[in-house]
Amino acid sequence: MSLICKSEYVTMRDGVRLAASVWLKESEQDNATKLPVILTTTRYWRAALYKKNLPEFQYFYPAVEYLLSQGYRFVAVDVRGTGASFGHRLAEIPLEEVEDIRELILWVSEQDWCDGRVATTGVSYTASTALCSLIHAPEALKLGVCRAPDLDGYRHLIAPGGIVNHWFIDAWGETVAAQDANDVNALMAKGYMLPPTSGSDNLVGVRPVDKDTDGALLTQAVEEHRSNFDVAGSEGALEYIDTPDSPFFGYHKELYDPEYRAAFEKSKIPTVIRCGWHDGGTALGALSMYATFDAPMHVIIDAWNHSGNMRADPFQSDEDANVKIDISEIWAPAVQSLNHHFKPNHNHSVQAPTRKVEYYTLGVDRWNSTDVWPLSNTHMQRWYFDAEHKLNQTAPSVTIGSDKYQVDPKSGTGRFNRWHAQARSQPILFPDRREYDKILLIYDTPPLEKDMEITGHPVVHLSLSSTATDGQFFVYLEMVDPDGQVRLFTEGQLRGLHRKISSETSPYKMFGPYHSLKKKDAEMLTPGEVTEVAFDLFPTSI
Repeated sequence: MSLICKSEYVTMRDGVRLAASVWLKESEQDNATKLPVILTTTRYWRAALYKKNLPEFQYFYPAVEYLLSQGYRFVAVDVRGTGASFGHRLAEIPLEEVEDIRELILWVSEQDWCDGRVATTGVSYTASTALCSLIHAPEALKLGVCRAPDLDGYRHLIAPGGIVNHWFIDAWGETVAAQDANDVNALMAKGYMLPPTSGSDNLVGVRPVDKDTDGALLTQAVEEHRSNFDVAGSEGALEYIDTPDSPFFGYHKELYDPEYRAAFEKSKIPTVIRCGWHDGGTALGALSMYATFDAPMHVIIDAWNHSGNMRADPFQSDEDANVKIDISEIWAPAVQSLNHHFKPNHNHSVQAPTRKVEYYTLGVDRWNSTDVWPLSNTHMQRWYFDAEHKLNQTAPSVTIGSDKYQVDPKSGTGRFNRWHAQARSQPILFPDRREYDKILLIYDTPPLEKDMEITGHPVVHLSLSSTATDGQFFVYLEMVDPDGQVRLFTEGQLRGLHRKISSETSPYKMFGPYHSLKKKDAEMLTPGEVTEVAFDLFPTSI
């Protein structure tokens, strides 16, 4: 079908103008069909400008084409302080932006090409704004469908386990700064953002609204972005989750904030959240949200990378991991959810909101469904670290024993891991870890006598002493194949400074010891003194 992308400004309550783009069939320019609208609010450019400005060059084009074929219209908006929108940003998803989303939903619902019903959607940042749409939700909003949102940006992305994710902050921070400045050269220079699959040699920058024929309004908007806070330059304020002068927290609330959570639950609007087991901490956040929020919610966890366009499975080859998933397959689950809520079934009624978790078990190619998480039939096993680097189900017979380990900085999970995929569309790979294991402290179980399924949240307790006053502790849970190949299937981490287990109530459901990550609970290690470090690993089903 032949499509066009029309752009205009929408004025917010405080006068700030936001750039919005609606996609129409070329035949609809004068008399558009009223359809339910899928809205995404993005800080990654709602549309780009090319010297040769073909619609199919646009990032959203494949999704729009598929959604229109299924009976849904698509609208993308540059959030304030980004793209062609005016305003500036004091934080990511600042308080003003959450209020903007409500006004945008109302605006969309009143347009001639909308039938009055709106759903929000997105991936990563835009998934989080889709969830935020339920906080001040107007009546026109009927559903939120998103992939890979962050319930807790600090614990699940910025500083998991209190260990600051420097690579991501630098890579993502420099990328969005280049976009906010409309600087294409800076955007491509370090390779953080891959060029579009077509038209990249013609890329000029963000697309102005249609009436801004000379680019004057775009120039003014970009000038206002100069006041945006510097993400990459804010790392010094991330030592603790409650650093008062951090722009990440001073002008921003996480979704679990009591005020936001209460409003979210009150809306009773259904949400569908899709994540991948190996995608940063997104699956952990989705399961925590499901176990905490009293709201209709459908969580789907599969073997996806962050973008949802590649499989991420420790049992597949690297070649298979690089195969792109077709756009219809990517969007089909979302459209199925939309159809359940927007289109009558054979009984001529819209499906009632439900609560369930659907999850894929790695290694057996099996889907499962539950309305309780953690699973009601969970059986915990305790395994002990033992002499000769063994892992046994019986406690060691000796009361004193230890292994010495000299930290080797070459250990890790490589560049194609759960964290790097958060900042770029790339595969998540699972190379044979035999060489890594040579420089790690390893404990092995005896060979398993029968198949074992692990579904849930492994927890590790380490009794240790160190020569240093702080440390970053990483634990990898791996399997050894009969041929000796070692596969990683989950991991976890904690900074020694944040090892104190808090007696306070956690802000949402957690599946292991609660570390507040607050300054008041921080405590340096005492060299030579034995202490315990305990934390949960990222959830899995394998």
